[in-house]
Amino acid sequence: MLDHYTVEAIRNSINKQITSVKEHICYGVETESQLMYARGRLSGLETLLQDIKNLHKEDNDGTIDKT
Repeated sequence: MLDHYTVEAIRNSINKQITSVKEHICYGVETESQLMYARGRLSGLETLLQDIKNLHKEDNDGTIDKT
């Protein structure tokens, strides 16, 4: 597994992208298709962040988190 600093750098990057997409949804969406694309991207980023959290937890204690 990756070291702690690399995981944190990845998480920070994903969180910045999530913030950017949320701001775009609030202030920059002009069409319904843009909204749907942004919502899909946001969902994907949040899923990725949760997967990283679960993998990191599994790596640390050897158990699988079902949440």
